[in-house]
Amino acid sequence: MIAPRVFVCSGGRVAATDPVALGRRIVELESVGSNANVHICFENVAKVLQRTISPRLVDFLEIASYVYSADCATRRGTAWTDQDSTEPWGRDLAFVIPVRDLAFWKSPKITHGVAEVLSFLSNDKYSFDFVPLEHDRANQEYFAFMDKEDWPFYAPDRVIMFSGGLDSLAGAVETAKRGENLVLVSHRPVSTLASRQEKLFEEFRKEFPQQLLHVPVWINKSERFGQEPTQRTRSFLYSALGTVVAESVEAGGVRFFENGIVSLNLPVADEAIRARASRTTHPMALELLTSLCKAVTGRNFAIDNPYLFKTKTDVVQILSTAGAAHLIPHTCSCAHSMFKSRAQWHCGTCSQCIDRRFAIAAAGLLAHDSDTDYVSDVFIGPRKAGYERNMAADFVRHGIELCQRSESELAASFNAEISRAVRHEPKRSEAAERMLSMHKRHGEAVERVLREQLVEQAANIVHGRIDDSSLLSLVIGKKHLLRQDEMISENREEGSSHGKGAAKDLLDSLTSTMTRLERITDSVFAKFGDALQPKRNVKKTKKGKLGKRETVIFTAILIGHKGPKYCAFIERNGVRPMGRFGPCQLFQELPSRQSLAEKSSG
Repeated sequence: MIAPRVFVCSGGRVAATDPVALGRRIVELESVGSNANVHICFENVAKVLQRTISPRLVDFLEIASYVYSADCATRRGTAWTDQDSTEPWGRDLAFVIPVRDLAFWKSPKITHGVAEVLSFLSNDKYSFDFVPLEHDRANQEYFAFMDKEDWPFYAPDRVIMFSGGLDSLAGAVETAKRGENLVLVSHRPVSTLASRQEKLFEEFRKEFPQQLLHVPVWINKSERFGQEPTQRTRSFLYSALGTVVAESVEAGGVRFFENGIVSLNLPVADEAIRARASRTTHPMALELLTSLCKAVTGRNFAIDNPYLFKTKTDVVQILSTAGAAHLIPHTCSCAHSMFKSRAQWHCGTCSQCIDRRFAIAAAGLLAHDSDTDYVSDVFIGPRKAGYERNMAADFVRHGIELCQRSESELAASFNAEISRAVRHEPKRSEAAERMLSMHKRHGEAVERVLREQLVEQAANIVHGRIDDSSLLSLVIGKKHLLRQDEMISENREEGSSHGKGAAKDLLDSLTSTMTRLERITDSVFAKFGDALQPKRNVKKTKKGKLGKRETVIFTAILIGHKGPKYCAFIERNGVRPMGRFGPCQLFQELPSRQSLAEKSSG
């Protein structure tokens, strides 16, 4: 475990001999004045907010900003110490924070509530010492007021947290489609994300010009601090930001839109459990945040997530159904987007990028998600040894198991996780069934996309043109069958793992397809070479290798495209008619996939 730290905030003072500082590294945080190293700024704010924000709410804003900054500035360790609960990367963080409403924050229930929700979110140890604020601070520095005295509309059902990702966009579009007015609050930690959020909002506003209000909020720390990318306390910050705005527009609460697969985060791999697995919108986290925000506001106040029972594919399909698929290119899902260039917004190797690409493919919308926006192609791009390869293999393995196992088997395997997730649901049994059904749909989508991609990349695979460390190569090499969690280990010992059998069946099927592909390739060039080659002079390919034209035509046949689908496929992939053959005529001249297989086997 790294050395414990105590963060002394807002000009507070702690002596080195003070018990809270013993054995800890002292770090000072300040949000106003010339020595500020934590920056807070709400943009596009109506002047009424300055009159309505309470001292307690300003305290909440500062507390959340300090916690988030400390979280982002404190690097974690890199290795596990055991398989139970202790991690060297866990952190012990103490805070000394001067506040305006001392009686409220000093209350044991509130102090415990703050520490409890943060510990759940990040799996770190937190302690708070709230002390009196000796000199009041000019909090107007936190707000960039627009010319208007008041907001354009009041009393929306919820303030919506608008991250600029697929899920929050789908939720906002769905809400706007119902004719509701929307107040969107966006956190901007770095300037590289601002332009993309702004572009997305501009395109969104074209569809609903009179219904949207956008409040961007800058919360970041000095660059001299370290960079910790996990940011597990971000929903604590988002809830505070949303609550500040919700109070000024008299909203009933704060709303997150995040798919249930991410919200629940059932164990996938060592790389995605405990603090490495996001719990930002887990039902338990939202319940704890609701309890805290009710106390802060002193009224009935809700923090919820309507997408708890939806998969990522469900979310993308909402955009398609709403006629908003054209907004997909303006969204960003990458976990590492804070550290990416403006040219490419997705790393292609993190779990969020994998999930995004699979979901968009499953929804049939890859045309709206250019592969050039990814540093490394999710399916065929290179992956570094360790985290990147493990995450890809485990994502696939987990999806296949979810697909192949029955809901009763899933319920038994993830009983503890499901039970905790439905603890505060009014109809627990029904909620549990919906969660299990959701995970089955997710697994089916993963397996379907995997099969489609292996067929789509068949020629590249046969001729060795995909990286050996890519996701598809890992699957072909059976790396996704290497299990890491206890459930799989037990199944291995029993020697009759249903999940392993299902995954093996899939791999055997794919291997058979590849073998057949090689036979068909030989048959195509042996029996129909003249029909496939143009008559004019072209650069010949090396013996045994397909050119682009042959690859595209052959892939279309292998996939089984016919008629208009065949024509659209080859034209979309840059193949033009040759000689007297137009694409549709060529399709009629060539033998069918079945006849080719029969000829090659004969």
